[in-house]
Amino acid sequence: MGCLTAPFKLVGYLGLIAALLIGWLYRDRLASEARKVLGGFSGGSAASTGRPGSHALLSAHAKIDSLNGWRADSVVLSASEVASLIGTGLTPSLRSQLDSLRVELQDGSVAVSANLATARLPRELIGPLAMALRDREPIEAAGPLRVVAPRTAEWALRSFKIRNIPLPQDAVPKLVSRALGDSTRRTVPVRIPAGIREIKIRPSGATLFGNARP
Repeated sequence: MGCLTAPFKLVGYLGLIAALLIGWLYRDRLASEARKVLGGFSGGSAASTGRPGSHALLSAHAKIDSLNGWRADSVVLSASEVASLIGTGLTPSLRSQLDSLRVELQDGSVAVSANLATARLPRELIGPLAMALRDREPIEAAGPLRVVAPRTAEWALRSFKIRNIPLPQDAVPKLVSRALGDSTRRTVPVRIPAGIREIKIRPSGATLFGNARP
């Protein structure tokens, strides 16, 4: 009987070794997915994620108006309000390439997930995945959002994923410039309403600070 079961034991051991190897190779991705699942159970993820909408956009502008008209020092925007500002603040050419846009507020960073038109993506930067790209692919991009001039912010991408596969970090700025059609660009410009001096991003909300009072 022992001789008969030996091959099955060997197959079992090999299967276990393969599973452990796959788990080790994809440990970062598995950890990320685990955080998403656990965040969903805890309820913390819902408050830090949002989608653009007309109601959220009106609410965001009403809060920002208080920085100017009511002379408030700062206001806090929800994830949906930030998503609405970003959705209207991106250049029309870039916005037309994105659909199903969703924003997640992280600690010091804004993460955007969407379906992206892949026509402008530089195939040489994507690697073997370029051979299997469809017309639109799910992407995730994240980085800090900073005010650089009146009515102007810049979103500096620190990470970029296609189908949840991360691109090398040094390829991200080149990908941004290609997507924007501007070889000199390394960050994504975002138009913002007047009166915003600084933006601080936290999972609980984005705090917008008004211009210094005379």
